[in-house]
Amino acid sequence: MSVIPFHESELNVKKMHKCGGLQMMRAMGIPDFPEMEPVFQRPVPEKENLKLWFDRKQPCYLPTVGWVMCDVNVFRPRMHPDNIACHLIFDGEPLYEYTTNRMPGFFDLDWVYVPVAGGSTVAPGKPKIEDMSEWEKYISMPDLDVLDWNSCAKNNKDYLDTPQHNQLGILCGFWERLMSLMDVEGAAIALIDEDQSEGLHRFFDRYADFLIDYITRMKKICDIDGVLIHDDWGHQNGAFFSLDTAMEMFVPYLKRVTDAVHRLGMYFELHSCGKNETLVPAYIAAGVDLWCPQVINNVKMLAEKYKDAPITFGMQGIDVSADATDEEQRQAAVSWFETYKDYRVVPAFMNSTPTIAATLYKLSREYYNQKSKMSEF
Repeated sequence: MSVIPFHESELNVKKMHKCGGLQMMRAMGIPDFPEMEPVFQRPVPEKENLKLWFDRKQPCYLPTVGWVMCDVNVFRPRMHPDNIACHLIFDGEPLYEYTTNRMPGFFDLDWVYVPVAGGSTVAPGKPKIEDMSEWEKYISMPDLDVLDWNSCAKNNKDYLDTPQHNQLGILCGFWERLMSLMDVEGAAIALIDEDQSEGLHRFFDRYADFLIDYITRMKKICDIDGVLIHDDWGHQNGAFFSLDTAMEMFVPYLKRVTDAVHRLGMYFELHSCGKNETLVPAYIAAGVDLWCPQVINNVKMLAEKYKDAPITFGMQGIDVSADATDEEQRQAAVSWFETYKDYRVVPAFMNSTPTIAATLYKLSREYYNQKSKMSEF
C-alpha cells in the first residue's frame, strides 16, 4: 500500500452509528450502554482495511474486531428466529420488546434465555432427535422462503450503510446444532456411535446446504462483508473432542460453508469458545479466517506457532487494570503492539479504552507507513 501520511484528524469522529449490540447489552443488565458508537475519519474505510488484512496485504492501520466499538458492524437480523429467541438481535430496527425469556427458534426448538449467564440454551430433557441414523423422521430443514427477506433488506439498509465491516452472525454451527437437537449427552454419543455415523454425515451435509442458502440469500439483499458462525468446540479445560474427530466430523462441512463465503467475496470468523488450542489445525483446514480465542488460550504461543498459516487470532484482553491512568493505558498499548505487530493478531479487546484504541491506531499507522517506505527501495 502507498504511504498515506498520518494526520491527527484521523482520530476525530466522522459520524455516530447505531450500536448494534444495544439489545444484547440491555438483556445482560447493562442499561447505560451507549446507544450510538463512533465511526472515525479513517483514510481507508474499515471494511477495505480488513480486506487488505485478510488478503495478507499490508493494511493502512491495525484492524480491530469484536461485537461493539470496533471496525466490525455486527448484523443479526430479527428475521432469523434464533436471533430473537436467544436475545442476540443486532439490526437497524427499534429494540425488540420481550415479554418472555422462553421462545421458539429454527427446528421449533424451545430456547430459554438465562439473564445471569447472558446466554441461551435449549430446554433440556426433550431432545428432538433420539437417533441420528433416522433424523429425517423427526425434523426437516427450515423453509427459508417463509422469511420476510424484502422487509429485512428495507429495514436494515441504513444500518448497513457504514464504512465498517458488516458481519452476518449466525447461531448454531454443526456441533452446537447437534447439541440443540439431541441434548449434550446424545450429541456426544452420536459422534462416536458407528450406527449413527452415516446419518450424522447426512445431516451435516444437509445443514451445510441450509447455511449456504441462508448466507447466499442474505448477500444478495444486504451489503455484508463477512460471516460469523457460533460453534463452541471446547470448555474451560480443553476441547470437547479430539482433533481427529473434528477433522472427520466437522471440517468437511464447515469447509463447504467457508468456501461459499469466500466465493461470495467475504471473510469468515468462527466464534468458538473454550480452551481449543489443540483444534487450531482444524480451524485452518476448514478455511477459518479469524478466531478470537478466550483468554484461557495462549495467544502468544498460537501466534508464533501459526504465524505463516492463513488464520488471524483476535486477542480478547489487554494487560491493564481497570483504574489505570491514561499514561498507563498508553504504555500497555505500546507494550502490546511491540509484542504482536509482526504476527497475525488483532485486538478484540473487551477491556479497551479510547486511549488504548487511539494509541494502537497511531502506532500501527506509523509502523505500516514505515514498512511501505522501506519496500519502495
